[in-house]
Amino acid sequence: MSSLTSEMDELTVEENREIVTGKLLRRQTERQQELERKRENREQSSSSAEQLSYFADTFAQNRREIEGALNAADLGEIDKNQLPSHFDKISKDIQSLQQFISASTRYLRLYDVRKAQEAIQSLQQKCQEVEERLVPKKKFGFKGRKGSIDARKESLLQKIEDTVDSTSLSKLPFNKLLCQYTENSCGFSGRMGETLSLSHEVICRKDVVLTNLVGCTIRLTGSPSTLHVTSLRNCRVMCGPVATSVFVDDCVDCIFHLACQQLRIHNTKHCNFYLHVTCRAIIEDSSQVGFAPYSWQYENIEIHFKTAGLDVNRNNWDLVDDFNWLASDKPSPNWYILKENERKITEFD
Repeated sequence: MSSLTSEMDELTVEENREIVTGKLLRRQTERQQELERKRENREQSSSSAEQLSYFADTFAQNRREIEGALNAADLGEIDKNQLPSHFDKISKDIQSLQQFISASTRYLRLYDVRKAQEAIQSLQQKCQEVEERLVPKKKFGFKGRKGSIDARKESLLQKIEDTVDSTSLSKLPFNKLLCQYTENSCGFSGRMGETLSLSHEVICRKDVVLTNLVGCTIRLTGSPSTLHVTSLRNCRVMCGPVATSVFVDDCVDCIFHLACQQLRIHNTKHCNFYLHVTCRAIIEDSSQVGFAPYSWQYENIEIHFKTAGLDVNRNNWDLVDDFNWLASDKPSPNWYILKENERKITEFD
């Protein structure tokens, strides 16, 4: 009996020893895992800081160079004959800087992206202002007999009004999100229930403006510089690749097919966006906004993607920042991904 008791005591001691050893091993493993996690966090934090520092330095340097080139033109340091090519290079440099922002969004903070985009818009506006002042557009004139001149002029103006609205730019609504409108703009205003279209020859490298449209279908088959959309109701907008930014404000019950570097949506609701965007899209004061991949196809669209400088293989259509939603642990209730069975494939028809 005593021998059996002794054996049981030995088993109990051995079991206790195994339990204690197991606890010690688990604690050691947990400590090692915690140390490894802290080490990884330090490395990630260090890497993120280095990336942010590199972005800030590179962006600031390129911005200074662009501003220097603009100041050189403004101060008369560039030969007049060289001004067109000089401004063309500045525009390309601004576009490259925009692409640099787009490629860096994966590690940039929302604040950094916002400030960088504001700087880009400021450069674009200054470039347009200086170029228009130093390289004015040639005015179209008529030659010949007065009677035939007036008839031809009236006929031509009527054709222009039928295609591109001649609304005075000074009468267009100004919005804090939009760049200042310039003479290098075209578009439609004050239409209802119409099918409207502009070709690449009309909109290439221009700012396209769509405002105060109701129940219209708009096709822009080309590569504009920017697209400004304001106060649309129950409209369908299909646009080819935009070289820089698209701004959408005060739109309701609309469908947009957009390809661009940057998309900014303000004060908009009940709208769906079929999107190709290289930067993260931004919404503000908006709700019930749906997103899906860009699906519009038309002849020469591949060429227009190259003209706009957009990478067809880089699309952040499902990365959206909501400036009215600060919680990082919960998704914004103001936007959503369109389900596949709700998406519409749109082709040129």
